[in-house]
Amino acid sequence: MTTETVNAPAEELEQRKERVAAAVARRLLRAVLVAWGVSLVAFALVRIVPGDPVAVLLGDLASEERIQRLREELHLTGSFVNQYLGYMSDLLKLDFGRSIMTTRPVLTGIGDTLPVTLWLTGFGMLVAVIIALPLGVVGGLTRSNLYRLSFNLLSSALIATPVFVSGVLLLLPFAVWLRWVPVAGYEYAFPQNIKYLILPAVVTGIPIGMIFGRVLQESIRETYTEEFVETGLVWGIDKTAFMWRYLVRPSIAPVIGLMGYIVGAYLAAAVIVETVFVLPGIGTYLVRGVLARDYPVVQGTLFIFGFIVVAVHFLADTLAAVIDPRARVMS
Repeated sequence: MTTETVNAPAEELEQRKERVAAAVARRLLRAVLVAWGVSLVAFALVRIVPGDPVAVLLGDLASEERIQRLREELHLTGSFVNQYLGYMSDLLKLDFGRSIMTTRPVLTGIGDTLPVTLWLTGFGMLVAVIIALPLGVVGGLTRSNLYRLSFNLLSSALIATPVFVSGVLLLLPFAVWLRWVPVAGYEYAFPQNIKYLILPAVVTGIPIGMIFGRVLQESIRETYTEEFVETGLVWGIDKTAFMWRYLVRPSIAPVIGLMGYIVGAYLAAAVIVETVFVLPGIGTYLVRGVLARDYPVVQGTLFIFGFIVVAVHFLADTLAAVIDPRARVMS
């Protein structure tokens, strides 16, 4: 055995590590650029509103001193570049300003409401995964046209149903008639908060689970045609190990990658769901800020929304690449 033969596996492993590192670096750079774009959009929000936002907020009877002070707080004085630099300087210091209506720091308001939305998002994603795994695996392996047609019709109906409609429809039997869950409200302590989150999580998790199930179903069918699956069949690997290692694990990577995109839609849905179920989440905080024209609240909340979406997308995309090497090539 030559020295080259011995070093070949080590060199191949090193090359594989370099490819993974390069893929992660590309994703990180893309995430940083998108995060910068989010900050730019949040900054431009106040400036693209027709009219003078300060005059709208304070009215015509406000003193010139108060108007000037609010302009400085919102970084509306000086050139566009100076305004943006001041805004970014505050962001880097995690200073989102103060709410105009309550005078509380916006970061404090976000800190009070964000955990509720994160709990809701976590439970909703758990419901989606519980629904998607069995439906997607069975749909990917079965050859029954009846099952596929039934699943496609059911998933299309559930995905197309607005969350505020399904929320109200589920509230009536489970909260009003049976009284299994509260109609509205929230308790911050765990596990007391679970009973307030079950129904909202089901409402948001069902359509997302159907989307995940469809993607997983198609991914398993594509994976089944790969050469390494035929190799596993020839080797006679244990059925359970074969299902996980050769079918489900590589097929689940697209679902994980899709989660990064779904989170953005989930946060948008959370705004409606929190309103329907009267949950004190960050979506409700944003709606109140918009209705009150509280621009620091709107800017800070939108930036947090965007940052969460970027971070989750980066993590999901990277995890998908680690699970399935084919995802590294496509990135």
